Amino acid sequence: MATVITSECINCGACEPECPNTAIYQGGVEWELNGVMHPSIAQDIFYIVPEKCTECVGFHDQEACAAVCPVDCCVPDPDNPEAEGVLIARAHTLHPSETFPQKFPSRFRKAGAAPSPVEETTAAPTPPPRPIPSPPPKPAAPAAAAPKPAAAEAAPPAPAAAKAATAAPVAPAAEATAPTPTAKAAAPAAGAEKKPAAPQPSVAPAREKKEKVFSGELAGSYDDAVAQLGSARRDLPQSLKTRAALAQPLLGALPDSRKKAIENTVGDRRYFTAARATGLNILQDIVLYPLILAAAGALISNRAAFRSQLDSWVALGIGIAVLESLMRLRGLLHAAPTYCGTWYAAPLAVLIGPLIRELTPVATHGTIAVDGFHGEEFTDKLERERRYGDVYSLKEQGNGFLLRVEFPRQVPQSALKDQLGIPDEMPDYDYDLSFRNGVFVVKGRVVDKNLRKLAAVSPAFPPDFTTNVELPKPVKAFKHRLHDKTLEVVLLRS
Repeated sequence: MATVITSECINCGACEPECPNTAIYQGGVEWELNGVMHPSIAQDIFYIVPEKCTECVGFHDQEACAAVCPVDCCVPDPDNPEAEGVLIARAHTLHPSETFPQKFPSRFRKAGAAPSPVEETTAAPTPPPRPIPSPPPKPAAPAAAAPKPAAAEAAPPAPAAAKAATAAPVAPAAEATAPTPTAKAAAPAAGAEKKPAAPQPSVAPAREKKEKVFSGELAGSYDDAVAQLGSARRDLPQSLKTRAALAQPLLGALPDSRKKAIENTVGDRRYFTAARATGLNILQDIVLYPLILAAAGALISNRAAFRSQLDSWVALGIGIAVLESLMRLRGLLHAAPTYCGTWYAAPLAVLIGPLIRELTPVATHGTIAVDGFHGEEFTDKLERERRYGDVYSLKEQGNGFLLRVEFPRQVPQSALKDQLGIPDEMPDYDYDLSFRNGVFVVKGRVVDKNLRKLAAVSPAFPPDFTTNVELPKPVKAFKHRLHDKTLEVVLLRS
């Protein structure tokens, strides 16, 4: 019978990575069978799809979900009884590339007991039943070998023929129980070791780890995708460089980081530098501030008073401009000079926003935490943010974007960690990638069952995370690789 998850489920997620058939899903998640997506069951707890459940027959000698469930809510479904033959046939359908052993693991078998002929038939790759020879013909075979001396007069090798005749009844039985070549070779060996009958360990066959490929992903290698992306340095047209040179007095009011980004993008110091733009902006303010204050004085004073106070208004404007300049250039006293922006940088950025966007590449950063206090009982902030999927960067480069998402590197400290024997280094996360409606979605999850148990009781350690990265421009394809616990994704616009 299939296994079900009762309403006592606490949503710990320990059962999901243990299922060899990916039959366990959380409420609100669609499930796939034979390439067709099916709607999820309307509930908030985990559930098991009956059409994909084999009760771990062929993989384990017990239900893996029930073995790891901390509240024992994975139980057999009394309304859906299924025999072992049906379950192993389903396993063959769900895993056509898997090779199951003759004595496959099953919860229907007692430890050390040899499978019955019916059980061996279910282990064959072709599930339809075949007629099994009845037991009576087996003892009749030796009696039929008695009249053989008459034929032996014509054939000299009578002893060999007699031995072949004696062995003849055994061959059909072995051939009926295991028609495959692998089973034929294993049948005589099983007969020879019939007396010891050592129980085989019920361990799931090892699966080869393959590179994951997602919908919309480019074929070929990651290096080929980087070559299509192009260089980070863009060759700006001459007209845009000229506009940047003419706009230096205005662009000099921006913060230092924006001016440095524009300088790197232009790439030609003859047209734009952060230092020159700041200096021109300071000269502009020394002229602009007195004019602004003189105009303000004309509005609040009569003309006669304004003529007598003109010098004071101009001097006040020059004094404010000089004082602001000294504050903006204080970074010149350090080894790495900083050319600060001015107070009207924000409204100016709105007015000349199109030009600034053309001169600066897109760069989006996730939560870059500051490393704080940590010790044996504490974890650093950066590692904690990695477990939430918040440490990432998106940079515009060439014909698209380069996304880097950092996965956790260290397992958080916990008393349960020592009890379960979990090492300090975090194993690789499983992940899924997709993009839709201008958002690239990265879903990561912990696979190890002991780590999921640790996540259920540890603060700031979610077993799963979802990171939504908004793309400033539409993309058509992507290519990824996981290297040194960092997910690198190339996003191509065309």
